[in-house]
Amino acid sequence: MSSCLRSEEGVILIYSAFLLVLLLVVAALVVDIGGLRLDRRVDRMTTDIAATAGAGSLNPFGAGDAQEACQVAWEYALQNLGSPAVDSPPNCSLLSTPCDAMVARSTSGVAGEYTITITQPVPDGDPLMGSQSPDPDVDGSACQRIGVKIERTRSYTFARVAGFDEGTTSVASVARIGPGSGTGELVPLLVLEPIACDALYTSGQGRVTVTYNGITPGYIIVDSDGSKTTNPNKCGNNGYTIDPHGGPSQANQDWIRALPVPAPDNVPSAILSYALSGQPGAVPAKAYNPDDLDDFIPSADCPDDPTTCYRLSPKPIGATDRITRAPIDWRYNCLASYPDYPFLNADLNDPSVPGIEVPECPKASTRPSYIQQLRGALVDGTIPESFYNMYGDDPGELCSLQSSDPNVTLTGNWYVNCPGGFSVFNTVTFQGGNVVFEGGVSVGAGGTLTINSGANAATGAGQDRVVVIRDGDFFKVAQANLYLPRTMVYLNDGVIDFRGGSGDIDWTAPTGAGTGETQFEDLALWSESPLPHNLGGQTGNNVEGTLFTPNADPFRLAGNTGQFQARAQFLTRRLLIDGQGIVEMAPDPDRVTLVPIRQIMLIR
Repeated sequence: MSSCLRSEEGVILIYSAFLLVLLLVVAALVVDIGGLRLDRRVDRMTTDIAATAGAGSLNPFGAGDAQEACQVAWEYALQNLGSPAVDSPPNCSLLSTPCDAMVARSTSGVAGEYTITITQPVPDGDPLMGSQSPDPDVDGSACQRIGVKIERTRSYTFARVAGFDEGTTSVASVARIGPGSGTGELVPLLVLEPIACDALYTSGQGRVTVTYNGITPGYIIVDSDGSKTTNPNKCGNNGYTIDPHGGPSQANQDWIRALPVPAPDNVPSAILSYALSGQPGAVPAKAYNPDDLDDFIPSADCPDDPTTCYRLSPKPIGATDRITRAPIDWRYNCLASYPDYPFLNADLNDPSVPGIEVPECPKASTRPSYIQQLRGALVDGTIPESFYNMYGDDPGELCSLQSSDPNVTLTGNWYVNCPGGFSVFNTVTFQGGNVVFEGGVSVGAGGTLTINSGANAATGAGQDRVVVIRDGDFFKVAQANLYLPRTMVYLNDGVIDFRGGSGDIDWTAPTGAGTGETQFEDLALWSESPLPHNLGGQTGNNVEGTLFTPNADPFRLAGNTGQFQARAQFLTRRLLIDGQGIVEMAPDPDRVTLVPIRQIMLIR
């Protein structure tokens, strides 16, 4: 009996020892595997951050500096892994060639226990995209994507007792860049019409070319979704939101073109269309006429870039969001809320149509509303006593200065009290200071109007000034001259109508340097009138800065014969280009308001 008990006790001891060893092994594995899981979570956070950072260096329109994106992703990965010693960096120069959407390019670097692999582009069938079928509206194109993969080998601490020396984790993330809200870009032409066709259009052999500047390509944005079905500007059988009118039979065809940056940089240009966004209500068939993409123009007519000699170039692509008028409002009239676009229900006569909202200014608590302040000071109230009153309360005939009248030179701030309008047929010069006109302003044949004559945008001389027209239009005939250096023009309810011809226009926005009305830096015109505006081309044209006419229906640019170069940025409701000439837009990147068109998304 006792011998049997001793025998059973021996077996129990053996089993207990075995179970103890097994428990120790399991505990060791649990501890080390738990460490692997923690490593995996940390590494996944790192790949998310690195891929997102790298995507920010790509071009949202299909190609870009993948070499820079690779370097950015590598540096972000190292920072978030605690800056391990680098054994061998990735060769990011392997990604310097033009992107081929079908061929993934990868390069790896080693830092301590980490192997970091960066891939760009990431084709649809690449393992980094996983088993989920790509959705073009969400995942974009292959060349818009960058992938970051981290493989990590971790030496076990306790599992060695079971013969396991190390474990490996592998995680990956994919991010994309796409057109949408985000980083600001130089956009010379932004058309704000939200629903109608003929938002951006040409007529009478009109042509517009938005060219590149340095390594920044030409960009055009059209906010219209193409949903409008009532007259005028209906999107019927022959209506498109972007439309170079005319056809191949014309000897001199219309065109709308945005030029890419040429070799060796090869940065593609883009025309962004909200009608192609895929959002509810957008009508992609009304974005543009596909025939315009194939309608070739003789290269002799567009020697600037024969590869883009088509009536519409490049092919428009979808924008994920409307830009709206927010970039300008936020910079010059920052408010906690804005009204919907005022013309929608008036145009459609349909209260069920939702309004287009302008997002509230995110800096409303810290940034002043400069336009609102200007209205309060010089439009809605009495004119400050610091302004000289040009004609008192009874201006009489002095509001119309004929060619036979003596020339007039004035210094300081002036209030021109001509409710019926102020006409200039001789030479009138305001040598400095702000000028408020009670009525409209007209510069007739042979007349010259100079405001802020002591200023010079190129040399920095003088101060920034404003011109306010409280009631009426600003008109210039073809044979008149108009000089507005470092001057912002505010029209309370009127329009500009500057005719092309033999006269000069030299109009530059405030520079923000020195003193004066520096808060309006880069803003040449603010007008909220819904009536047509007109800017005609002529040999002496120099227009520089941002022209903001968010309700203009339309803003008309007339090229006339030859080329009309505009160093200006246009943000308007609708834009018409006509007049048998080429309008070339090439604004100075330091003299505009940047427009957000990039959006970075983590997709895998």
